Amino acid sequence: MLEAQWRNQGLAGVWIMRMANKKIMLMVALVAALMALQPVALAQAGSAHVVVNAYRLNVRSGPGAGHNIITTVPGGTVLPVTMLSVDRDWYEVVSSAGVGWVHRNYAIDRGDWSGVPWAGRPKNLGSGTSIPAGAPHAIVNTSYLNVRGGPGAGYNIVTVLPGGTALLVTAIDRNGRWYQVQTSAGTGWVSASYIVIRGDFTNIPRTDTPTSPPRVTPRLVVNTAYLNVRSGPGVGHSIITTVRGGTELPALSIAPDGKWYEVNTVSGPGWVNSTYTVGRGDFTDVKRHVDPLTGSVPRVVIGTGRLNIRTGPGIGHSIITSVPWRTTLAVNGISPDRKWFLVEGDFGAGWLRNSYAVFRGEISQVPVVS
Repeated sequence: MLEAQWRNQGLAGVWIMRMANKKIMLMVALVAALMALQPVALAQAGSAHVVVNAYRLNVRSGPGAGHNIITTVPGGTVLPVTMLSVDRDWYEVVSSAGVGWVHRNYAIDRGDWSGVPWAGRPKNLGSGTSIPAGAPHAIVNTSYLNVRGGPGAGYNIVTVLPGGTALLVTAIDRNGRWYQVQTSAGTGWVSASYIVIRGDFTNIPRTDTPTSPPRVTPRLVVNTAYLNVRSGPGVGHSIITTVRGGTELPALSIAPDGKWYEVNTVSGPGWVNSTYTVGRGDFTDVKRHVDPLTGSVPRVVIGTGRLNIRTGPGIGHSIITSVPWRTTLAVNGISPDRKWFLVEGDFGAGWLRNSYAVFRGEISQVPVVS
């Protein structure tokens, strides 16, 4: 009887100790959770940042899933934000591996984002000047508005004004389509389509619009965070350089498909895809680029995912490079067994297996090369 009572008391003591241990473990876990959340809570009141809202999130070298992964961060990681992509879907952040990009779908916004720039945002932003009480003025009614040197889209851009800017009006063209205004960059003209007028315009003079505005150098403004400049009009050509959003590139010629433009860069002439640019200036005299690899000119079009270019006509020769599907290469020769073509491209000269490429042109013009 006494033994049973002691046994019961012992079991009760064990149960009490177990319950106490569970409470201690629960308190420790709660404190750890609060400590983990503390940096995020403290950062919420600071500058713009995101909290990773996925188990693990890739940080890439550019704003898109096609860019390389520079690191992977766990859920809950706090990353300062330094820039937004043009489409606002990607955030440039600072990670332990350096600057990279993350997709907004897997991050929670925190902090003050009012000062975060976005790629492609105009750099030469201006402002209005003081406006006397009751004076006629205009208010910019679009996100950003170009102020030009004359009353027409063909004139150079003097400055760019953000939406809501108030501008003192000093003249109107005869057609009422352009308004002369005062800005922090001097006098300029804005289109009536993108402003709202305020005040009495009775005494504002009307001016004659020139019949033909001066020609403005044709150029392309990069409208994405980063843009590859290639050695030819197509993604199969090698990358010469990469330029940042907002860079202006003088236009030299247009590819026959109208999608690629030859431009001038600090690294020399190259080609960019017009999808990621905005045209500026007069393109009237920009000539169509004549592709030398047309008609009867011997050439091949790569017909596989990627094809190796070798130093000689055989798989025993070393690989110079590999070229992607649909790349067009000039043919300068053919091997005696008719199985290999000597081709020329950005890489120089090399050999490819002709069973993986489609020949175009006149085969009789291709000499046999030993």
